[in-house]
Amino acid sequence: MSEPLAKRIKHEDPLIPEEPVESEIKARDTSAKQEEELGILQFKYVHNDGSASNLRFLCELKDIFRQQLPQMPPEYIVRLVFDRQHKSVCAIKKINGTLRVIGGICYRPVKEMRFGEIAFCAVKTEEQVRGYGTRLMNQTKHLSREHDGLDHFLTYADNFAVGYFKKQGFHQSITMERSRWAPYIKDYEGATLMECFINPHLDYLDIPRMIRRQRRVVENKIRSLTDEAVRPGLKVFREGVKSIDLTEIPGVLEAG
Repeated sequence: MSEPLAKRIKHEDPLIPEEPVESEIKARDTSAKQEEELGILQFKYVHNDGSASNLRFLCELKDIFRQQLPQMPPEYIVRLVFDRQHKSVCAIKKINGTLRVIGGICYRPVKEMRFGEIAFCAVKTEEQVRGYGTRLMNQTKHLSREHDGLDHFLTYADNFAVGYFKKQGFHQSITMERSRWAPYIKDYEGATLMECFINPHLDYLDIPRMIRRQRRVVENKIRSLTDEAVRPGLKVFREGVKSIDLTEIPGVLEAG
């Protein structure tokens, strides 16, 4: 899935300019998180356990994958989504009073090796550019860690999806030992294998607050090391002096 970029948020304090990607990720995650708090949006960990509610959500998710991933054979999507070894995280939105699946991620956990392989990831076209894709990935990291004990994700991404996965913390440098994952992963031609570490200490459900807290710490440290005194300008050049020693400029020695 390739999610278009959201609008960037301007930061009022120019002390540390935000990187564009950081700003975009924080903006998208914040927007979707606010909808969660209002009860409009929720995320559910589902699998084929035979229950009516889970089967309903999986049916809706299957249809979304078929619509958004037309290059995938429909029977292949059905087989994986309803396979009892695969798990899914559904993004569910209240629309006209009814809960509807608007997107999701389907993955296969390899619990003995503590990693999972993402098979499908998609959000309905009309629900994109609202931060749901970013929030969905953060929820999936959180829920897969809680339910399956995972500490890594692997996925084969096509050219259209590489950018999305990079924004979600995936990279093309595989750090896991090959013997840990190779026996469980099938190679796909024309796709890029990508990896993401699931940090056991990171709160994936409140990343915006974590980023704000980290920025405050860095900014306070910079301020503690910054001499904010305002000194008078140099007047010696008006008197005909051509040059002076650098150390004679007020504040230079104090600045180190």
